[in-house]
Amino acid sequence: MWENKEKKYERENNLQLNMVRKGNVLIISGGTIDGDWLKEWLCHNEIGYCIAADKGLETAYRYNIPVDYILGDYDSIDRNVLDAYRNNTDMVTYNPEKDYTDTHLALKKGIEVIKTTGYIEDICLYVAGATGTRLDHTLTNIYVLSEALQAGVKAFMIDKYNKIYIEDKTFIINKKSQYGDFVSFIPMTEEVRLSISGMKYNLDNFLLNQGSSICQSNEITEKEAVISIVKGRLIVIESRD
Repeated sequence: MWENKEKKYERENNLQLNMVRKGNVLIISGGTIDGDWLKEWLCHNEIGYCIAADKGLETAYRYNIPVDYILGDYDSIDRNVLDAYRNNTDMVTYNPEKDYTDTHLALKKGIEVIKTTGYIEDICLYVAGATGTRLDHTLTNIYVLSEALQAGVKAFMIDKYNKIYIEDKTFIINKKSQYGDFVSFIPMTEEVRLSISGMKYNLDNFLLNQGSSICQSNEITEKEAVISIVKGRLIVIESRD
């Protein structure tokens, strides 16, 4: 009996790996999502594995987005939607009184899925529905992206107007592929020492203190912007009006 369970797990795991190798991982969370924007975004981004976090499943259902894994305490989801997936999708149920939010649990699962592929440098983790009217959830979701950074996984929170991620070393933003016209840098740690080139407002070995607004709404003026971080951790927000 135990051997059969092991074989079943191995088959499911291999299927999961094959799906992820075909594209990136998408988490759909329960925050505010513009459905038309999401459908357009999916047309231009290949997704190999989709995780729905609690109420995010309603968005997937509404826009006919295939889902591979569902998790949450299901305290805010339409039961009819949940029942539609119950018998044909991997599903994990958590107690409402838990130590992690549903989005955080989904992020942990996404990191796990990507790490098991062996293609950690080639696969991105996108989180939609992580912003919205609950500012406490939005801020927490930004900060838990640190877990992906520590695991070596490239993770991005996305909505119609913003692409949010965290960096702690030198990185490049290509002007042609940037998400909108503006880029802001917000220190996550108490201090960030950085240099910026290729932008309207450049900096050289600058000490950016937490609470400063000097790196708000910058613009790329060259083909690419280069941001070099010597010390600290930076929240990066590419945005459009």
